[in-house]
Amino acid sequence: MKRLFFAVFIFAFIAGCPEFPKIGPASVETGWNYYEEGLLDKAINEFQDVIKTEPENAEAFNGLGWCYAKTNVLATSIDDFNLCIEKDALLVDPYAGLAFAYSDLGDDQNAVYAADSLMTKDSQYFFGHDNDISWQDVVLIKAKSLCSLGDFASALTEVRILNPDFTCNVSTPDGREALLIEIERLRSIV
Repeated sequence: MKRLFFAVFIFAFIAGCPEFPKIGPASVETGWNYYEEGLLDKAINEFQDVIKTEPENAEAFNGLGWCYAKTNVLATSIDDFNLCIEKDALLVDPYAGLAFAYSDLGDDQNAVYAADSLMTKDSQYFFGHDNDISWQDVVLIKAKSLCSLGDFASALTEVRILNPDFTCNVSTPDGREALLIEIERLRSIV
């Protein structure tokens, strides 16, 4: 009877403690599962736990970068994306993350560089952990950043990748305004 009582007590204790310590090792897969479920704090903790035991795990740094980007801790996300690339330059996800993070910080030159790097590595890019991010989004980030840098002709070239029928005279204020409107229109449908 004491054993049954003790077993029920232990089970109730564990069930009542949602933050009970993990029994197994941390994993990148679990981190991405948390990310996809929107449990970003848990995802961050999981990726950090992986890095504690595997400091060269590039994918864990990639996961941290995306978590911090999604929570708008952009400087930290950039650091993690760069660490990921340093550890495994073949991964493409961090380049997409860098393009978004740099763009959001207003570092348009680096946003263009990251977008170019991504498109060179994978011109049909699709982020497997977030259905809303693809190569088209990266093209639009690049176009927006090029406009911010004053390179409207190159921005028009990027926009025409997504809408070959679009044209405007970027040497005029009306043409530049039309280009910006088209970028925003494409962002709403891509």
